[in-house]
Amino acid sequence: MAEEYILEMNHIVKAFSGVKALDDVNFKVKRGEIMAICGENGAGKSTLMNVLSGVYPYGTYEGDIVYCGETCQFHNIKESEHKGIVIIHQELALSPYLSVAENVFLGNERQEKGVIDWTRTRREAQTLLERVGMGNINVNVPVNTLGVGQQQMIEIAKAMGKKADLLILDEPTAALDPVTENEIYTKFHEIIGKKTALFISHRLSACRFAGEILVFEKGDIVQRGSHDSLCAQEGLYRRMWEAQAKYYAGGQKA
Repeated sequence: MAEEYILEMNHIVKAFSGVKALDDVNFKVKRGEIMAICGENGAGKSTLMNVLSGVYPYGTYEGDIVYCGETCQFHNIKESEHKGIVIIHQELALSPYLSVAENVFLGNERQEKGVIDWTRTRREAQTLLERVGMGNINVNVPVNTLGVGQQQMIEIAKAMGKKADLLILDEPTAALDPVTENEIYTKFHEIIGKKTALFISHRLSACRFAGEILVFEKGDIVQRGSHDSLCAQEGLYRRMWEAQAKYYAGGQKA
């Protein structure tokens, strides 16, 4: 029988110059679950995901990562991807002058005996784009001819092409207009299918489709629950909004 939990992060501590960015973080994610991690910028969300994905390698943090029942020690992002963990960052990692199809399989080329199979590349890219609701896009056009929202969906298609078991989406809609963002939310479950997902955001409203939301403050989880239950808590929504406004008023960036 498959393990109930695909991921456990136990007693994770990460410090920069003696200052704790993560302070004894503990949580579990069930297979097929969409979990959101929400908190103001600087709360430690992205740091935690960088620990999980190997961007911050084993040895630079304390605690254990248990993935699919195995304690893992990732030294780089390739090792975590090999296990089926794929992270989609807020910053686009596309090559602007390559085609959509080339970008979908960038670093994950469809090839045989060292030669790229372009027919297969285009066919499989089209299939992945249809899955994320972009089947009308010409896979042969340069990716820089598309809008930011479309490019973000290509990033998601790119991750799906890696056959990820666990998707990490770190502020994937932060640069999108409200209409495009809402379209993604509406079909999010359809896009990821049966995969497990961790969705990272600084806005509680952006996490409404998650089964469970973990609220981060100062490097640790301070509350957890559904979107409705957290919104019903007096002052929480306003406190998160005010903290975010104060953060940007100080000239800091996400």
